[in-house]
Amino acid sequence: MNFLSWNCRGLGNSRAVRVLRDLVKTRKPDFIFLSETLVSSIKISELCLSLGFVHNFAVDCVGRGGGLAVMCKNTVVCNIGSSSLNHIDVEILRDTVPHWRLMCFYGMPERDHIRESWDFIRHLSSISSLPWCIVGDFNDMLFPSDKKGKHNHPQFLMHGFREAIVDSKLVEIDLSGGHFTWEKGKVYSDHDPIQLELCNSNLSKKEFRFKFENTWFHESSFRDEVNQYWDSLSRLQLMPKLISMSSYMAKWGRNFFHKFRDKLCKQREIVNALAEKTDEESIKNYFLEKDKLHELLLHEESYWKQRAKTFWLAEGDANSKFFHAYASARRKTNFISKLRVDGGDFVTKEEDMHRVVLDYFQTVFGE
Repeated sequence: MNFLSWNCRGLGNSRAVRVLRDLVKTRKPDFIFLSETLVSSIKISELCLSLGFVHNFAVDCVGRGGGLAVMCKNTVVCNIGSSSLNHIDVEILRDTVPHWRLMCFYGMPERDHIRESWDFIRHLSSISSLPWCIVGDFNDMLFPSDKKGKHNHPQFLMHGFREAIVDSKLVEIDLSGGHFTWEKGKVYSDHDPIQLELCNSNLSKKEFRFKFENTWFHESSFRDEVNQYWDSLSRLQLMPKLISMSSYMAKWGRNFFHKFRDKLCKQREIVNALAEKTDEESIKNYFLEKDKLHELLLHEESYWKQRAKTFWLAEGDANSKFFHAYASARRKTNFISKLRVDGGDFVTKEEDMHRVVLDYFQTVFGE
């Protein structure tokens, strides 16, 4: 099952509707949440049918702003709970996994009301004991790295939003694809869609666990940035503080790895360019830049060495390819492609493997 969330900035715009049709065609979502529809529920019902969705629920826009809508296919069985100008609470019902809540959320865009958004998230977390996921447009950000531009987002706003997330027992989900989901200046919508894909139905997928990378210590700014963030969480209790800290370092590490790869490529280009020159200054710079490249290669080796969980080779051996291959091999062996049942036959379908595992543990704990 896959869920799509998009701030469409007005479905009265024919271009936005065409983009939505293309998203449905290419992403094939089972469920769509749309914010800032700027249209009535009647328009949403018409659009729902034309897109091939069966059920819909909408919160009408007020004046020239707002409007929320959800659409789903028969593959999704759900109940609509509470709703407002800023949220639609959806309970997802499925036989193969426990029931859970998908909170479709649109944060108040006015900075004067931002604290109301934080308190509203806390309230939404308390109205049900079901596991929940909140998706949509918060009109807010957790970290400075979530924004790229000349004007920095105020620290007190990020701190307040982080406190609301921790109080609500939420953890940020890893984002793959583009790093930024909002870009100023587009015509029909300045937001990219966000796709949420359920992977807990696949036994071969492992849940995210925070892992500290030794190679982070090679970045000079790491300690200062981590200390600064830790100090900003001084008002939190220890466990929420550790959860928020691990989330921050995980995001920092993803950015670092991408920057590191770019840095390594650029350093190779510099060394290769200097290698073709014969003047005295270029030769001197060649050896200096080559030393920098060697240092980066040592950092790369350290990264793959930790991931491979192989420690019998000494630091300094140029075996990055070996470590990379070893880490990839470990990832492949962690994939469950089939299971043997009591009769000796193998099952390969996900639902059949779910049944085999469930029956096995029910028998074990039943006895």
